[in-house]
Amino acid sequence: MEYYLVKWKGWPDSTNTWEPLQNLKCPLLLQQFSNDKRNYLSQVITSEEAERRGQLYDNKGITYLFDLDYESDEFTVDAARYGNVSHFVNHSCDPNLQVFNVFIDNLDTRLPRIALFSTRTINAGEELTFDYQMKGSGDISSDSIDHSPAKKRVRTVCKCGAVTCRGYLN
Repeated sequence: MEYYLVKWKGWPDSTNTWEPLQNLKCPLLLQQFSNDKRNYLSQVITSEEAERRGQLYDNKGITYLFDLDYESDEFTVDAARYGNVSHFVNHSCDPNLQVFNVFIDNLDTRLPRIALFSTRTINAGEELTFDYQMKGSGDISSDSIDHSPAKKRVRTVCKCGAVTCRGYLN
């Protein structure tokens, strides 16, 4: 039987586990990812619905919300129920991917597709990451820090481990 090392992001190495192939969804997800033409599959919802769901997700410590605010803040994609392997791309304050809005078969600037492009050479086996705050690689300038008053939303501690880590995902 084949076993694969599963590393849990943000957790100590002692929590890593060896899993048999049949326990892993990766081969199926990779095939689905290829078949889905590398789209970030999700449900497009209004920003108001995203706020409602965001509060529920914050309480559970999960979220797959992605604002489509290229031109306006009308829509958000939610991949909590639908998605492909791209929703396993984690956050890093020093990412190797950058997010871009692209327009394919659609000129409605409120509804771009989300595309991930590498910002540098990525080594085999290296985790794929992007900055959830869209600040760019290693940006620790004063405008990358949220100085606004405390919000009602729960702040999520960042466990990316980057030297330039800002400490929080949001």
